[in-house]
Amino acid sequence: MYTRLALAAALTVGSLAAAPAPGGDAAAVYARMQKVNAGLKSYQADLHVDVTTHGFPFISPSLDGKAYFEQPDKNAVVFETVPALASQFKKVYPQLEPPSEWSQTYDVTPVSDDGTTAQFRLVRKKNGRIDHVDVAVDDRTATVTSMAYIYKDGGTISFQQTYAVLDGNYVIKSQSGKVDLPQYHADVASSFTNYKLNVRIDQQVFATD
Repeated sequence: MYTRLALAAALTVGSLAAAPAPGGDAAAVYARMQKVNAGLKSYQADLHVDVTTHGFPFISPSLDGKAYFEQPDKNAVVFETVPALASQFKKVYPQLEPPSEWSQTYDVTPVSDDGTTAQFRLVRKKNGRIDHVDVAVDDRTATVTSMAYIYKDGGTISFQQTYAVLDGNYVIKSQSGKVDLPQYHADVASSFTNYKLNVRIDQQVFATD
């Protein structure tokens, strides 16, 4: 079963320049974000996900699969086990598109930059369930360290992530998150291993189900 959920955000130079952040330079951070992994055309990685639900039914499933990426903005996760759970999990699993592709879906306001972390608020251009997304970026590495999706019905989905450096590229090593939606509450922990960089990807994996 093929699953995909991508976050696209609009981050314009004009909006960044209009609101310089105290103690840091959000515009400079954003410019550097676009250069991270510039030579990474594609990858695939093994993915393991542990989910602990809160509320009936109380279950703690594990999902295994592969994560795929291909420039400019193709992301997919193919779960190899528990297809019914995978179908539900795709609704809350985050995948970030490259910052260079962020200019199509969201308007972004720089909130602050303390010299260590830059904070941005993303508001969707078209009306939808998500009210806004709060994103934190590491000033030193120009990589996204956390994201929080704030829903109009009061629900939230938040994730933090760590990176490994592979052949000069920052690749996600682990993610930990909390899903707090009106009808679904869970803790999620994911790990990414066995990366293969700049490989040919079967385009079928990017097909939506």
